[in-house]
Amino acid sequence: MATSRLVLASGSRYRAKALRDAGYEVEVDPPSVDERALDPLFAEDPQRMALELAQLKAADVAPRHPGATVLAGDQVGVLMTDDGPRQLTKQPSEEGAVEQLRAMSGTTHHLVNGLVLVRTGSDGAVQRSIGGLDVQQVTMRPFTREEAIAYVRRFEPFDSAGSYRLEDQDEMAPEERFVVDVRGEDPSGVLGLPLPLLSRLLEELDS
Repeated sequence: MATSRLVLASGSRYRAKALRDAGYEVEVDPPSVDERALDPLFAEDPQRMALELAQLKAADVAPRHPGATVLAGDQVGVLMTDDGPRQLTKQPSEEGAVEQLRAMSGTTHHLVNGLVLVRTGSDGAVQRSIGGLDVQQVTMRPFTREEAIAYVRRFEPFDSAGSYRLEDQDEMAPEERFVVDVRGEDPSGVLGLPLPLLSRLLEELDS
């Protein structure tokens, strides 16, 4: 655990819940950062893109929290297609979410998580900053357009990159679930907050 206040630089209720469920006491302060600002980096290096976006979020929030540990994260979804890598993004409309889900039917994609921790001094200036990466491999079963429409209408995953949420599967019958395999250090990485990586970064920051 951090020895100073932990501030989550995110508006994601899923990340905040994951932290609290894991026993962390956390304040929430969403950053004012354009999450699409680094899209040109995607084709070149999705890992660098995820880490730099997390750094931007941490830098935006940190000055408002002197004497704190600020946690920022970003997740970049990567789906390989015949035309090259496709970035999985938040789709605000039903049509967009269904189309993106259909592209993922019967495929495997990767979720790249960048985490950054910033320790601030009593004046709000950054004293130390560290970051790390986590990659999850997610395989989905083949499913129909009708199934995708039903899922989107039921769960409205418009705030999630990839247009799905792993935790939704708890409310679905086994045969309905889209995700059939997850490979990575810990499933929390699919939610965009890899807890084992966070624990290591906190230990390193406090050392």
